[in-house]
Amino acid sequence: MFVADDLAFKTGPFLSPDFFEREYYPRLRRFCDAAHAAGIYVAFHTDGDLELLIDGLGGAGIDILNPIEKTKCFVREIHQRQPQLVLSGGIDISQLLPYGAPSQIRDEVHRIIDDAEGRILVGSSSVLLDTVPLENFLAMRDALNME
Repeated sequence: MFVADDLAFKTGPFLSPDFFEREYYPRLRRFCDAAHAAGIYVAFHTDGDLELLIDGLGGAGIDILNPIEKTKCFVREIHQRQPQLVLSGGIDISQLLPYGAPSQIRDEVHRIIDDAEGRILVGSSSVLLDTVPLENFLAMRDALNME
């Protein structure tokens, strides 16, 4: 089940961490429990600076967190704090993909896979725009072919 809810600005949560603890996470936990009882995984989408929310989201029972915006929430830190989560995203769309060299993109793909110990669905941190050169997209895609 793919669930999307905007929880944060680029500078932090929309609401106080206390609100999330008191109101949001218990409701999300009930939703996740019901999905899991039916054999369904929960993929949760929210962007922005999630640093103060990572543990609550993981504790509520989500299975996949999307997207991972490199500028604020680093893959290694999230994986260390919530190792049961599968992460999704992680490749910066604001600077690296549109302006980086293909070699930098390949290196970043390999780094985040290592940082997440393989528990990541590698992709851009947001929607791919026409500002991303085809060669950079292909570098990201081809870096996943780790024969």
